[in-house]
Amino acid sequence: MTDQAIINLALIVLSASLGLNIAFWCAIGLLRFIAERFVSHHPQPSTRLRVADVAAVIPAYNEEVALPKCIRALTKIMPASQIYVASDGSKDRTVAIARWLGCQVLDIQPNRGKAQALALAIKEHRLCDAYEAVLIHDADSEIDPHYLDHALPLFDDPEVVVVAGHVLSRWQNQRCPSRGMLFTAYRTRLYRIVQAVFQFGQSWKWTSVSYIAPGVASIYRTSALKRINIAAPGLVIEDFNMTFEVQHKRLGRIAYSPRARCLTEDPFRLTDYRKQVSRWYLGFWQTVWRHGVWCGKFWAALGPILIELLIFCAFSLILPVMAVLQLAFGIDSLAFSLSDLSIRPVSPLYLLALFLSFDYALTMLVAVIDRRFAMLVYGIAFPALRLLDAALFLGALLRSFSYRSEGRWISPQRRREAFVGSEQRL
Repeated sequence: MTDQAIINLALIVLSASLGLNIAFWCAIGLLRFIAERFVSHHPQPSTRLRVADVAAVIPAYNEEVALPKCIRALTKIMPASQIYVASDGSKDRTVAIARWLGCQVLDIQPNRGKAQALALAIKEHRLCDAYEAVLIHDADSEIDPHYLDHALPLFDDPEVVVVAGHVLSRWQNQRCPSRGMLFTAYRTRLYRIVQAVFQFGQSWKWTSVSYIAPGVASIYRTSALKRINIAAPGLVIEDFNMTFEVQHKRLGRIAYSPRARCLTEDPFRLTDYRKQVSRWYLGFWQTVWRHGVWCGKFWAALGPILIELLIFCAFSLILPVMAVLQLAFGIDSLAFSLSDLSIRPVSPLYLLALFLSFDYALTMLVAVIDRRFAMLVYGIAFPALRLLDAALFLGALLRSFSYRSEGRWISPQRRREAFVGSEQRL
């Protein structure tokens, strides 16, 4: 193989691993950073929302372990009287804890599902009439004390109807690596890449094509929230659907600031991780089928990402199989030849080595940026989780054609040690 052929092959593998879409949105994000950092602005008169204009809603199901820390973090940025807990059929002390901490509580019986609990709390407390904005939050999350300082000014732009929060994994410093922290480390890398690349570039006012405002630490202007079908029937999750509703109905713009931060708890068991990720992917595909494709820049941005994801998932699942076949039966090349790039048949082991090398390079980059050097150990197992994610993504696609849900949920098992002690630095 010639030197040029090796370079061309490397470009192909890098494109499959990193993605042309990531390269594109990196460029857009860089343009946004330069524009906001160095280009002068002429600020309009402030119409800034005040803290008193914002209510927080927390759907919760059996969250007695996590809820106290969540509420205490929220009460640092708003009065407890503006916090509304929708207990969705909880059988533990969730209701008693929320009331003891001074929150408004709706005890929903029987369990109806997260989306319906959220919609019912907004309706019963008439939040869209009493407030200008509603912060949707998760019971296992811990909001930054300066969250509103960075989020509310974004509503000075009258076109902004949603502010998406910046999600961080709750990290626990440990002397020795643990199996439970593997998922946190993996999600730390994932959140860093997805938010720094896609969310930052896609939420720029000149693009405005965000496809997800997470169901944690996202604020909705109530004038738009009135027009969103929060509890659309048959869907397993609500946040993708709510974001698509904003885009499809052209209700306004979704803004995002990496400074509007929130910590969230990740699963620490493989079973919980698989269930949670499957639920997210299934909810995404259900939302896609519910809304369909429409003309506009939103799908012009999302369509190529979906195509690339599907190709990557298939590629990442097939490649290890080809490598095993090579080792077991001596099959030493893939059954294709890219003559236009002067590349002869390529060894699957060679491709796999490039894939693993690039994956670990991403881990090293995030470990340095976040100063989480334990990720260098956990990163060895990240390719296995990427394979699992790929299988779950494709499996969710197949299930989404026929699966319908009442939205009922079961919270994953919580680590008590994660919700005691002082708040983690954001």
